[in-house]
Amino acid sequence: MYRITNGMIAANTLRNISAAAVRLAAANEAVASNMKIQLASDDPTVATRAVTYRSTVSQIEQYQDNADLADAWQTTTDNALSSLSDTITTLKEIATAAASDTVTADDLENYATEVATYLQNIVSYMNADESGSYVFGGYSTSEEPYELVTTDIGDTVTFKGQYLSLGGVISSDVSDDDIEAYLTASASEIYDSLSDAADDAYTAYTTAQTAATADSSNIVLAAKAASALATYNTLNTAVSTYGGTTNLIDAAAAAENTADTLTTAITTYGGTTTLATAAADALSTSTTLSAEVTTYGSYTLTAAASEAKSAYETAYAADPTSSTTTAAKATYDALEAAITTYGSTTTVSEAAEAAEATSDTLAAAVTTYGGSTTLTNAAASAEDTADVLTAAVADSDQDITYNVGFSSEVTVNVEGQDVTGEGTDNLFNTVEKLLLALNGATTYKSATIDSSGTVTVTTNTLDISDLIDELGDALDRVTDAQGTLGASMDGLSDISDSLDDAYEAYNSLLTDNENIDTATATTELASAEYTYEAALAVGAKVISKSLIDYIA
Repeated sequence: MYRITNGMIAANTLRNISAAAVRLAAANEAVASNMKIQLASDDPTVATRAVTYRSTVSQIEQYQDNADLADAWQTTTDNALSSLSDTITTLKEIATAAASDTVTADDLENYATEVATYLQNIVSYMNADESGSYVFGGYSTSEEPYELVTTDIGDTVTFKGQYLSLGGVISSDVSDDDIEAYLTASASEIYDSLSDAADDAYTAYTTAQTAATADSSNIVLAAKAASALATYNTLNTAVSTYGGTTNLIDAAAAAENTADTLTTAITTYGGTTTLATAAADALSTSTTLSAEVTTYGSYTLTAAASEAKSAYETAYAADPTSSTTTAAKATYDALEAAITTYGSTTTVSEAAEAAEATSDTLAAAVTTYGGSTTLTNAAASAEDTADVLTAAVADSDQDITYNVGFSSEVTVNVEGQDVTGEGTDNLFNTVEKLLLALNGATTYKSATIDSSGTVTVTTNTLDISDLIDELGDALDRVTDAQGTLGASMDGLSDISDSLDDAYEAYNSLLTDNENIDTATATTELASAEYTYEAALAVGAKVISKSLIDYIA
């Protein structure tokens, strides 16, 4: 039998009152804060989920900010490209009108004034910026990428402070001596030149070789060093072949053309034929076809071969051994061979041009690879060079990307040279030629400088009709850039929608995990208040007597 003392009753009563008070305080705090827990120790599971959900929501918010920045950049770029497209379309219309037989001198003068203004506008569009960052400058976002400058040999446009095309379009009024002096002085200032690519490749090689030497047992590092050296050697050879100041894209295109020509020559002459033999045969074919342009120029090769065959048969019937018969046979054979090489519907003029180009390429290949090299080996070497140069072009890309999702990036920029072109094939050269033609010029000069510093000046025919096609090509470049950008913008829009959905989902999880149910919490608060008040009332009755009562 246990004895329950007053002290035990009082202690138990106070403990119950204290528990009720703690419950009431917790219920009050939950309603006031609208949170299930106040400390991680209140419910470790809820606390752990809260940390995870909050971290995810924070990431999503950052991705949303990045997506907004990317969208602003792409929108600015798209607006500039649209304005550029409209301008090129107008220039094409001007060129078409200027090529008309009905155009007057006043019309040409007015067109020239308009084109000069459009040239300024194009530079302005290509210097578009988003919040101070120039969108067409690649990694160089802090300075205007394009500038129209006046030089000793005429106006031209620079890209990132270097010439897009050094000596690409020059007025025929400028002397060859002035052109040579200017190119010699400015040879190091061409954008994305082969020399720059070769220098970068050499730096990559020395870096790789240093790492390989430091860890001589690492075969991976050794392989990287060997690969880097091979790349440098190829680019260094390309400098000798195409000239150090040649634009990298132009060099890559030339290398690909050489590879294609040599591959075709294998079919024509046989893979074991030496370059010297093939070059001599190609020169003979070119000479023969060029001689026949006067007679058969607009004929298809099939028609010309038929005519030549008749001429040969007539000569043979008259005297089989005469020089006339021999020459007629040679002409017929050359035309028949040209059909196999260039196709039966090709005109003699077109075949003659193609044959001359083949002859020139093979002659250059003799210099590069040596006359005793077989066509098969030369073609393989040329293909390797083309691959290296193409890879160098790709490595020179300056893509600006934003992280807009979990392991998801979007490229926001379009590089200016991809829009305007570079090397000799660029929009500004075309506009400069159009200006010269509108001002009455029928020729223009262009100039190149090779690796030894020798300047070659060429006088070219200038025809406005040809510029219509060039402007069409320029418009195609802009359209391609818009297409690529548009696809990226569509992708970004989808990502933004997904981010919004994810934000709502994780916010909902966060709310469900942390926030109280108001109705339940209110009921709990009322119950806690009632319990606390009851505990106080009962306690007041149980321990109502004091020591004074017992003394009395």
